[in-house]
Amino acid sequence: MRLVCAKLRFNTRSFSKTPIKMATKTVLILGSGPRIGEAVSEKFAAEGYKVAIVSRKGTDSVNEKGYLSLSADFANTDPSILASVFDKFKSEFSTAPSVVIYNAGSITPPPDAESALSIPSARVANDLNVNVVTPFIAAQEAIKGWETLPEESKKVFIYTGNICNVAVLPVPLLLNGGMGKAATAYWLGVADGAYTAKGYR
Repeated sequence: MRLVCAKLRFNTRSFSKTPIKMATKTVLILGSGPRIGEAVSEKFAAEGYKVAIVSRKGTDSVNEKGYLSLSADFANTDPSILASVFDKFKSEFSTAPSVVIYNAGSITPPPDAESALSIPSARVANDLNVNVVTPFIAAQEAIKGWETLPEESKKVFIYTGNICNVAVLPVPLLLNGGMGKAATAYWLGVADGAYTAKGYR
């Protein structure tokens, strides 16, 4: 996110007496574990964001840190699953999330450590669902929500990447994860260019 500051001159006589409603800063973290997820949650909370975290161990309640904890299994790519998560978020905070972070992931080690293509095709499909299809659906839901937010809200979708989306490493263990990161990096790049005019990032 970028912060731009400028000096402005106002004619105070032209202001309406109607109170200005400030945009609520909210973040939805899809796939919140004890490492990256926890650190990201704390960072946004410290910046004044209302935080919701989603994981398979979610409690569907507000936790001791004041975060909304929701339960979801991202291996299930039925669109209604993610739609339900976004609906629960809006029900709790009375607004759609302005920042959506996809931090979930799935990787299947090859049965033969020396052969990347020994991974069963069913596991390849499952990992691609988690790493590509589900974040794609999450981005679709994010866009729907952003269309209801004030223009001044910072609207951002973040996907946790790694070196695999910028370089091909000959490591069989990384095959499924790398395919997912590379595929998602592509559609994210296309979407970023397509929605820049609307201020979506």
